[in-house]
Amino acid sequence: MKFNREQALDMYTDLVFGRAMANKIVEYIYGGRINGAIHPSLGQEAISAGILEAKKLTSHEIYTHCTHRQQPLIARTVGLDPFLGELMNRRTGLMKGTSGEYHLVSLKDNHLPMQGILGAGVANATGFAWALKLDGKDGVVVCSCGDGAMSEGIVYESINLAAINHLPIVYLIENNGIAMSTPIELQAPHQDLYLRAAGFNIPGFKVDGNDVEAMTQALLGAIETAAAGQPVLVEAKTTRWTGHYVGDMQKYRDTSFLNDTSNIDPVVLYEKKLTAAGTASEQELADIKAAQETLMADAFQRAWEAEAPTKEDCVNYNNLYSNNAGGEL
Repeated sequence: MKFNREQALDMYTDLVFGRAMANKIVEYIYGGRINGAIHPSLGQEAISAGILEAKKLTSHEIYTHCTHRQQPLIARTVGLDPFLGELMNRRTGLMKGTSGEYHLVSLKDNHLPMQGILGAGVANATGFAWALKLDGKDGVVVCSCGDGAMSEGIVYESINLAAINHLPIVYLIENNGIAMSTPIELQAPHQDLYLRAAGFNIPGFKVDGNDVEAMTQALLGAIETAAAGQPVLVEAKTTRWTGHYVGDMQKYRDTSFLNDTSNIDPVVLYEKKLTAAGTASEQELADIKAAQETLMADAFQRAWEAEAPTKEDCVNYNNLYSNNAGGEL
């Protein structure tokens, strides 16, 4: 598929939206404004941007299950202010600041439940895909997980069920080469994880996770296949720039590659492609980037200045369950 200028600039905007967000997350954590182990998406922005563009271009209803490094995708899905409010535990957050980013859910926005247990969300997403099929709805689940989750048994049980029951789901492996502190070569006998699709008799392929157009193209094809009742396993190869969380010193691996990231930086790579093709000028791209940085700075400041949750917010069972079965504390 050849993308037109509008689509190309849309993908670039999502790329720099993600980069600006990741940089602000790091800044706010080191500035003491965000607490907890947050996992930035630096270097992996093309995956979220590819999913976002595929959602816009497909005719099917898309439901997403995200990894903890897909903050740009989550924010675009549920809204920037509701996401940042949750990230900073403010009442303006999607869950009124009581869940943090790990447990966000917004079914009205097609954002499926997240959780911190490795691989467990894959089972939830598979169940949702099963419900879509049983209800006869034209929907596809794009379920993301990391390479570390591909060592969890529940992931294989889920894929097996999806294959047997022909569920409308795309399993997207965000393979950044390292699970917390364990490199891929120490956790997988064969480092092309998409090959495991053969064991389930479903299609599987890999894609350059640093190429936003390749990501979009691959996902559009996978979504069409899944919509026809054939689950698909897609492996996006990328690189994690930072530690597992902000502040992780990464003493367990060689980080000399960070001295020159130009050949793996999805933003730089796409800028070169767009300018070389004459799709956009350097000034146009600089203006888009500056606009996204301003947007992000303003949004982070609004979240920081927002009101914190009250005790009543934190103990309200209606914020935790679908009804008040637990009663009042």
